[in-house]
This record gives sequence, C-alpha cells and structure tokens, in this order.
Amino acid sequence: MNKGRHMKRHMKRYGIAAIAATAALMLAACGATGPEQAQGEEYVTVRVGYIPGAHDIAQLFVAERAGHFEEQGIRIETTAFQTGISLAQALTGGSLDVGVMGAVVANFPAKGQGKLFVLNNQQVDIHQIWAAPGSGITSVEDLAGKTIATTSGTAADLVLQVALDKAGLSRDDVEVVNLDMPAATNAFVTENVDAASIWSPFDKQVAELLPDATLVATAAELGSPISGGWVASNSFYEEHPDLVKGMVRAWQAANDDLVADPEGSFDIFCPRIEQNMDRELCETLYAKTDLLTNEEWAELYSDGTALGWLENMQSVFEQIGALEGADLRPEDYFDTQLFLDALAE
Repeated sequence: MNKGRHMKRHMKRYGIAAIAATAALMLAACGATGPEQAQGEEYVTVRVGYIPGAHDIAQLFVAERAGHFEEQGIRIETTAFQTGISLAQALTGGSLDVGVMGAVVANFPAKGQGKLFVLNNQQVDIHQIWAAPGSGITSVEDLAGKTIATTSGTAADLVLQVALDKAGLSRDDVEVVNLDMPAATNAFVTENVDAASIWSPFDKQVAELLPDATLVATAAELGSPISGGWVASNSFYEEHPDLVKGMVRAWQAANDDLVADPEGSFDIFCPRIEQNMDRELCETLYAKTDLLTNEEWAELYSDGTALGWLENMQSVFEQIGALEGADLRPEDYFDTQLFLDALAE
C-alpha cells in the first residue's frame, strides 16, 4: 500500500485535548443499563464516550449533525473523557456502549475488554519525540543515557519504544520519566529532562516556550503511525449486532461527507471541542491525520493491512508491559468483514 498516495490525496486533520478528569467516575455512578429505547420512540439511545480531539470526533459529530445515526434508528448520548485509558475503563465497566478512542484500540480489546468495529484514521504526525537545546540529541540513537518524559501506556510511550528499537536501545539504556502529558510537556519545556515523547497539541507549547527544541522524529518517520477507532462493549456488540452495523453505516456516511467537504466539516466538529482548542488549532491538528475514502479503507481491511497496523501496535504494548493477561490477536477482536458488508449493502 503506497502510504504517500493516501497522505497526499486527501486533506488531513487531527487534534487532541484534555477535559474534566472526573468523567469516568460520573459515568460509573450512573450505572450500567445498556442502550435504551423509550416507549413510543423510534430511536435507540447509544451511549458514546470520546476523547475531545479532532482526529477522534470528526466522523462522530459529522454523523450526528447530518442525521446519519437517526437514519439507522440511533440517537447518541455523548460524554468526553481525558484519556483513552479512562474511556476504556468506563466502557469495560458498563457505563458506555461505544468508545471512540486512539491507540488503546489495540490494548483493552486484546485483553477481551471490548470489540473494535471500525478504524477512524491514520494519525501520521500526531506523536512526536523532541530534544531539548543543549541535550546533544539530534537522532533517536542519541537518546542513549538521556532522561525522557512521557505518559506510560499511551501512544506516545508506544512511539518512544519504536524509536528505541530502531536505535538498538532498550529501556535500560534510557531513563523514562512517567508523567501525565501536561506535566511531561512542562518538564520538557522547563528543561528538567533531555527529551520528551508527546502528542499534538502539546507541540504548540514546545514551540512557544522552547523554540530552540529539536524535533527528533514523528510516528510517521519511524514507520509507526497510530490508528484509533470505535470500540463496542462486549455486551453491546453481542446483544445488538444490528445497532453495531448501524453505527458502521453512520460512520461510512459521515466519512463520505468528510472526504467530499473537509472545510465544511470543520464547521461541524471543531465547535464541539472549542473549549479545548480554537478553530485554527483544530484544523492544524486534523491536518496531521490521513483521511481515506471508504473504498480505500475497504482495500486496507481486505488485504490485511488494517490488522497489521493493530498487530504492530499490540506488539509494542506487549513489549512495554501494558498488556499483561492479553491472549487475543487483532483478528480475534476486530471483524473487518463488518465494514465490508455494510459498505456493500
């Protein structure tokens, strides 16, 4: 598959931002009731959790505004989360039916906690490794003996591991400082660490506060783009296959809208995260993802490429110790035929 062809054919966008950390607890307190259809109503309410970043929410909110969910007899009830880990925990705990998340699509489902049913995009330049001025770091090989801030178990940590592997280094050769992403970025821009593995939009903070910092590598340059997607709870997936397929159809319709009119789509989903970022940043970050047509996605699903992406991510999660107890492979928790069947109908 020619990755450059996909990266140039369509407009590319992305973003990620944090919100109230109490969301998971609030949802858990609400109890686990599953999708509901009020008496006399023609729509079933599906509870959806998401990360408030442009790369995650584009298809979700375009589909909602365009009425694509309602065309499938679905109305969504959305709740934002700070991290993919807290979102996945709420999904596993029964407070959600569907989670729209990033790299953890190759984490929790691999442990039997949820079923992935559609991929969102390829996040090609979102995750980045930066070096502080005076650190002597100009390549991933130079990370040896250095202190590196990141958030353990996240996509940024995954990309760091890929970089270490390519440099022939292990975790024993560096000192990894585990902090939440705002703290990791702050430690870097105040030059308390030599390097940081972060994700956008925290690179904006680096540009503003440490302009002489060096961008060492991105996930795309390391050959390790990150895939996110939509994950259903096990009970929702098993008990409501018609609704799962309806969610896939709504995603496909929204993706058609995005490909046809990316600029117009900004008017829909960027305001949904305006408390986290302005319109300009929303567009800039979305440009760091690879937007593909449904037909291109179908090819990637059919030829095994999509499963290969998940296998790569899962393998790195296993390597960094984030998948203890996982005994499933991507083909066990991601049925690519579902997308293909929905597209053919």
